Amino acid sequence: MKNIHHQINTEPQAFAIHNMWEEAKNIRTFVFKGTLNSAPGQFCMLWLPGFDEKPFSIARDYDGEIWLTICKVGPATEKLFAFQKGDKIGLRGSYGHGFTVKKNEISKNIVLVGGGYGTAPLHFTGKVHQDAGAKVSMIIGARNKDFLIWEKESKDSGFQTLVATDDGSAGIKGYTTHILENLMEKEKIDLVQTCGPEIMMKIIAQICVKKGIACEVSIERYMKCGFGVCGQCVTESGEKMCQTGPVVRAEKALDYPDFGVFHRGPEGQKKNW
Repeated sequence: MKNIHHQINTEPQAFAIHNMWEEAKNIRTFVFKGTLNSAPGQFCMLWLPGFDEKPFSIARDYDGEIWLTICKVGPATEKLFAFQKGDKIGLRGSYGHGFTVKKNEISKNIVLVGGGYGTAPLHFTGKVHQDAGAKVSMIIGARNKDFLIWEKESKDSGFQTLVATDDGSAGIKGYTTHILENLMEKEKIDLVQTCGPEIMMKIIAQICVKKGIACEVSIERYMKCGFGVCGQCVTESGEKMCQTGPVVRAEKALDYPDFGVFHRGPEGQKKNW
C-alpha cells in the first residue's frame, strides 16, 4: 500500500458497484473494483449520470478496491442508495491535500479521532501509518451504538481502539475529546489527525495546539469542481479547501474565522454548524 499523489483527473471514469453493505442507520459502504491512486484524506467526485455530482472522502483505495462510506443526507445520496450491485456511477479524482504520512514512522505514536461517518477515511490513514511502522490508536465517536462505524475493522487492523458514545451505549459515555485528553496524560503522542463534526475538530485542534502536539484536521466545505476552478469551497480567509485542504494543520484551521462556526451552502448562504 503506497501513499501516492498523481496528476489531476478532470473526467469521470465509469465504475460498477461491486458490493455494498450497511455500516449503520443511513450509512452504507460502496465498493468498486480499481483504484483512484489516492492518498489517505483525499476525496473524489461521485457522478450520478443525468442527476448530480457530489464529493466524498475515500475510505479505502488499495488491494484493487475503492471503498466509499456514505451517509444518506439529501436527494443525491437518496438516489445513490437506490442503486443495486452492477449499476454504474462515475468517479473522478482523487483531489485535495490529504493527511501527512511519512515513509519511516517507527517509534511514532499516531492518534486518529473520528466522529460519525468522518471515521471512514481515518482507517485508510491508519493503515498507511501502520505500514510505515507507527503505533496507531483510533478514537471513534457516535451518538449511540447504532451509529458506530468501523470499530471492528479498526480492532482487526491492530489499532488501539477506543469508543465514546453520547448515551454510553458503547464505550464510554461522553465525547472523543474526553478519551483524547485522557490518552494524552498516559502516552507521548506525536501526531493527532481528525475527521468528523467541525465543532469536535475545533476542540481537538485547540487542545493539541495548547499542548504543543502536531495536529491535522479535515475541513468539509461545499465542493462542485474539486480542483480549484469554481471557488465554491473557499473559507472566509479565501482559501480553496479542495486544494489547500481538505486536510490542514490545526494552527491554520484555527485562523479561519468560519472554522467550527459556520459554512456556506450551494447558493453561498451561511449555515451554522
